[in-house]
Amino acid sequence: MAGVASHPPGSASRRARHAIALIAGVTLLAALLLAARSTAPDQAAAAKASTGCPPAPFGLAPGGSGPTRFTMMIRINTQGNVDTYTKPEGGMGNRLRPQDIFVLNTRFAGSGQFPAMTSAVAADLAADLRATFPCNRIIALNGMSFDPSQPGYAFSAIDDPNIFALLTDYEQTDWNAGRATDPTRPPWTNKFKKAFPLLRGWNFGFMNAVAANPLGASKRTGLAVQENATWNFGQIAQNLNKQNARLGDTKIGPMGVQTQDTCADAGPAGYGGRAKQLRLQYTFKFITKKVRVKGKTKKVKKTFRLPIKKKGKPLLSNTAMQISFTDTPDPSSDMALVRTSPAQAAACVAPAMKQGVGAFLFFASDDAMRMLFQQPQIGALRPAAAGSASTGGVGSPR
Repeated sequence: MAGVASHPPGSASRRARHAIALIAGVTLLAALLLAARSTAPDQAAAAKASTGCPPAPFGLAPGGSGPTRFTMMIRINTQGNVDTYTKPEGGMGNRLRPQDIFVLNTRFAGSGQFPAMTSAVAADLAADLRATFPCNRIIALNGMSFDPSQPGYAFSAIDDPNIFALLTDYEQTDWNAGRATDPTRPPWTNKFKKAFPLLRGWNFGFMNAVAANPLGASKRTGLAVQENATWNFGQIAQNLNKQNARLGDTKIGPMGVQTQDTCADAGPAGYGGRAKQLRLQYTFKFITKKVRVKGKTKKVKKTFRLPIKKKGKPLLSNTAMQISFTDTPDPSSDMALVRTSPAQAAACVAPAMKQGVGAFLFFASDDAMRMLFQQPQIGALRPAAAGSASTGGVGSPR
C-alpha cells in the first residue's frame, strides 16, 4: 500500500521488538527489586553527613576553568583503594576537591586479598567514603547482569542513599555477559543504526526500574559507553537527558565515554581531537543526503550540520572522558590500561579541557594515581590542600 511501510513478519521490525523486549525485561526487575530489597543503608545518616557542604555541581563537572572545572572521577575496586584516600597513611585524600567523584566499580570480580564487589561490599565502601568525604559524590558503575548475587549486577546500590547516580558500563563485554540472565537480549552490534534503539531501550527500562524503587527514585541514571568513532554520542546524551527529566531538569543525564585507547594510541593531540569531535556532536545535528552538484550528472552524498536547538542541546559538563593507565607501562600490550604511563595520562588532560571537557574518569591503581599527582600538569590542577584527608574537600578551592 502506498505510503504505508510493509514489514515481512520477523524482519524489518526486529530491532523494535528487541528494544521492546529489553524494556520489558529491565522494567520487570523493578517489581523484583521492590519485593526482595535488602536492608538499605541509613538515609538519615547519609543526609546528616552532607550537612554544611557546598552545592554540588549541576553536571559531573562545574563551570569555570582550570582547577575550578577539572573533576577527577576516581575508580574504586577495593577497601584498599578506599583507604588510600580516607586514611592519613594513604596520603592522597588532601588532593581531592568537593567536585571530585568516587566511582565504585561494582563489576570488580575480586582478587586474592579483596572480595568481589557485590551490593553488600559496595554499600560498605560507600559508607566508608561518605564518612570521610561527606561532600563528594559517589557513583556506582554497574554491569548489565540481572543476578543480584554476583558482581556486575545492573542495579547494585540502587537503594543506597550514599550513591548519587547509577551508570551502566555499556560495552560489548558486559552486554554479552548479561545475556545469560536476560535471554531476550540480542547479540551486541557495533552498527549505530541498529545499536541506538537497543541503547534507548536499555535506558528507558533501567530508568523505570530505578524510578520505581523508593530509595532509588532520586538517583540519576547514565552510561559509560564503549568508544566507537561511528557512534553519535550527542544523540546518546540527549536520550539520557530525556530519561533523567523525571528529576526536574532536562539536562542532567550523566555519561562517560571510554576514550582510553585514544590517549594511549594518539597521545595528547589525538585525545584533544577526540574531545573536539564530542563537542561538535553535542552542538550540531549531522544530516547526510544526496544532492546535485554542478558539473556532475549523479547526485552525491554530502553531510550538513545544523545547530541543535538550545532546549535539546546536551551539556559537555555532564560527560567524562576516560583515561586508563599504569605505573609500570608495557608498550607492547594491547590494553590502554597496561600500556599508558602516568605522564601520558596527565598530558592528555589539557587538550581535552581546551575543548570544554571537565570530568575525567581515571581508571588506575593507587600507585599509578600517586604518580599521576606527581605530574606537573595534574599537580597544578590538584595541589595538595592543607589539612588532613578527612576534610572531604570542605573549604578547598573549587
